[in-house]
Amino acid sequence: QAAKVVFENLPNGVYAISTYQDENDNQKLDTGMFGIPKERYGFSNDAKGNMGPPKYEDAIFQLTQQKSMVIKLH
Repeated sequence: QAAKVVFENLPNGVYAISTYQDENDNQKLDTGMFGIPKERYGFSNDAKGNMGPPKYEDAIFQLTQQKSMVIKLH
């Protein structure tokens, strides 16, 4: 599966993206024991966390012109 999202008219700056697939359409990321996600999720730069979400510094990118990226869901 693939989805395409377009953000328009963003000013130049530093950004980070996090996303998830809401498989049961309940408007939240479902988690299980110890807060481990039950649904697929991903971050810009394919950043990965250790026992939690990745560090912001690992997910940020500089936006200075039109940009395209692929975020893999895990």
